[in-house]
Amino acid sequence: MSVKQQVSEPICPGSQVPERGKFSFAIEYRGQRRDAILIRFKGVVYGYLNQCAHMPKALDCEHSDIFDETRQYLQCSMHTICYDPVSGESLSEICAGKKLTGFKVREEAGWVYLADKRAVLSA
Repeated sequence: MSVKQQVSEPICPGSQVPERGKFSFAIEYRGQRRDAILIRFKGVVYGYLNQCAHMPKALDCEHSDIFDETRQYLQCSMHTICYDPVSGESLSEICAGKKLTGFKVREEAGWVYLADKRAVLSA
């Protein structure tokens, strides 16, 4: 029995995604070019489209830091709406039930890979 292995594209070395920091890049997500970010929270890397769930603005449109001052939550720099860094779920009443659009990534052998069939790296 053969196991189909998912093809993964290398995004960047893991060292470029600092703890509670971000790495920005572009992907083709469901056929559209989109800005994306990798974040590292409690040692684990997560991938999200760089867009607030409230309005179509980048999370870092006002300033580059996407974590709030407590360093516990992702925060839109324009709207100050906070998100759970693990699930992407909004913690704001304004966006109750909404979440950031996440995509699958994996970290292996010092590299972070795009591992989501809905996306490919964009030039």
